[in-house]
Amino acid sequence: MTTPAPRASRSGSDAADRAEPRALRTRVAVLDVVREALGEMPLGELTVAEICRRAGIHRVTFYGHWKDVDAAAADALTDVIDGISAIDEQAIAAAGDARSLAALYEDTQLELLAEFAEHRDAYRQMAESPLFGRKLREMLGHRAELAIAALVRTGVEVPGVASGIAAAQLSGGIAAATLLWLRSDAPDGPVDLAATAAELGAQLPVWWPRA
Repeated sequence: MTTPAPRASRSGSDAADRAEPRALRTRVAVLDVVREALGEMPLGELTVAEICRRAGIHRVTFYGHWKDVDAAAADALTDVIDGISAIDEQAIAAAGDARSLAALYEDTQLELLAEFAEHRDAYRQMAESPLFGRKLREMLGHRAELAIAALVRTGVEVPGVASGIAAAQLSGGIAAATLLWLRSDAPDGPVDLAATAAELGAQLPVWWPRA
């Protein structure tokens, strides 16, 4: 198994660890350790003691952030997904029109599939975790809200924006499809991933800008 690499957010903020509060530095360090460990062993064999040993922290510090290994693992992988899903404001501004902007978000879906394929064992384990599923839906829900807001600014009419229905429907479908794929034995070569991304794109709402 290989280790899911931490991804910096595309917000353009790459603040050095030394500029962050101690609690945040500890969180980042522990999540890095958890990602590394998930690339080496099954989730069921990973213990709080092992995480603390690798991170050089006390168990009390770990439990100040997470209640158990599953919670830390869910954060570790959803952080990577969030980093890939984020699109910075400069890229959004440079897109110019609704279709070009929509294409940016579609490209992140293929990047996510490539990440899942590269570290499939780790993600497959977490696909069975209800906590991971909830965090995935929450994170994608936030990203869907940002994407819809950006599309609306280009003139796209999106029903259900104010009520949150549009973001919930968009992110809920993507999350469900993601978990389904992770649990499956679907092939994950480059051509296969492109085909899967196209299938996901075909399920986007009618208001989604298309070529």
